[in-house]
Amino acid sequence: MWRRVLVAVLCWPVWVHAGCSRALRVPFEDWRPYSYMDGTRHTGLETELLDAVAREAGCRVVYVGDVPHNRRQLLLSNGQLDLLLAATPKADAGWYTQPYRDERLSLFVRAGEGRDALRSVDDVLRSGLRLITHRGPANAPTVQEFIARGQVAWFETYARGIELLQQQRGDVLLGDRLAVLHAAGAARLSLTELPVPLVQGVVAYRLSPKTLTESDLQTLNAAILRLEARGDLRRIRARWLAGADAP
Repeated sequence: MWRRVLVAVLCWPVWVHAGCSRALRVPFEDWRPYSYMDGTRHTGLETELLDAVAREAGCRVVYVGDVPHNRRQLLLSNGQLDLLLAATPKADAGWYTQPYRDERLSLFVRAGEGRDALRSVDDVLRSGLRLITHRGPANAPTVQEFIARGQVAWFETYARGIELLQQQRGDVLLGDRLAVLHAAGAARLSLTELPVPLVQGVVAYRLSPKTLTESDLQTLNAAILRLEARGDLRRIRARWLAGADAP
């Protein structure tokens, strides 16, 4: 999901009343439509949500470019990054904020292939179809079943995942619903979403306990709760999700 950028660091404006103990270093990612550059402007669903939370909390965000996706957890742990976006809260020693949006994974096939009758993961597995996915959900039971059978093709960016589907190097694409639909639209590829129930959850910000404080965590949590209560985050989510038929 990572795409190299020309600049190493992109900074947002500094606010006078900083509520965090330090500027929050966040890895930049070209992950459309969640985070990307529109000319010289950084935009996207994730960008706008974090912008709103940071402003409400009185914190400054510094986007750091050219950070490989598979090194982000390590850089957070050793204090070279302060905050990761779209983290799945886990029962570990990590610091997670309040959730700020839902995560929805879906399975897609090329339209017109007559596979929309598949109703379960077991149906897909029994059919012998090859799965296309990225490393994010690699630990999900659904993916593990395909790995065990040698029926997986990996991608790093959603644009590449769509290319693999177009090239028939895989048959079923698993990924973030909004990101898949955006990439398919850019490639003008018609997809059918399979009516297969998948586990859905929420995402939060993950903070570095090495560089931040419990007060920082509380400040960001309070900002998220205030924005949710006022409906600000809901309005941002609704605007970006409009047209994707997502809740």
